[in-house]
Amino acid sequence: MNGESIDTSFVRDDKLMLRARGIAKTFVLHTQGGQSIPALPGVDLDVSRGECVALVGPSGAGKSTLLRCLYGNYLASAGSIQLRDDTCEQRYLSITGASAHDIMRVRRDVIGYVSQFLRVIPRVSTLDIVAEPLIARGVEVDAARARAGEWLARLNVPERLWQLAPATFSGGEQQRVNIARGLIAEHPVLLLDEPTASLDATNRHIVSEIIVEARKRGAAIVGIFHDEATREQVATRRLELEPVETPAFA
Repeated sequence: MNGESIDTSFVRDDKLMLRARGIAKTFVLHTQGGQSIPALPGVDLDVSRGECVALVGPSGAGKSTLLRCLYGNYLASAGSIQLRDDTCEQRYLSITGASAHDIMRVRRDVIGYVSQFLRVIPRVSTLDIVAEPLIARGVEVDAARARAGEWLARLNVPERLWQLAPATFSGGEQQRVNIARGLIAEHPVLLLDEPTASLDATNRHIVSEIIVEARKRGAAIVGIFHDEATREQVATRRLELEPVETPAFA
């Protein structure tokens, strides 16, 4: 366990997977005289196994910023984020005080993340991009690639594209590859940043079904969903976020 203490109530509740308390984020514009832009005012959130919490609010309310703090991409300016980690002996980790090594480990084993955009190494095939999270866990390469093919087929990515790098794919195809890569390892905690934003109605429904299946197997999910129908299908509750008032520049 890292240096930050873990709430005893969090430890006692075996269903609770993720706890955020007072999460605030302020960005400093160093090229504009150190102006500070508040993005999150201090958010509290508990997420248990089998829950899907939909973050809702207008543009600029900090929904994606909160997800990135939970994932460790952004270091919160204030507050704490605690994670249940059943893959290690200590079983608990404070994300806000974790080492880079621990962050990488929980991303491999505990927290899956689907961003709005696919960012991959050029010239790596789609099949290997999707299989990589399993290979990183020690799954044999052929078995991981076979599982990746099952995910791509379910998400309607044509087999003729599997051996190609996805840089030239359509936005919807890239997003489906992104979803397959983010969900294939069946992490116990999932963070989803508008996973269906680039999809047509048919594929949006398939992805919604996959998210519901993950929730039913016990995943703790926090997500941003751009349309109301998807939110109604996948979410068990909502967390409302409001924009932080930004001070005027001098």
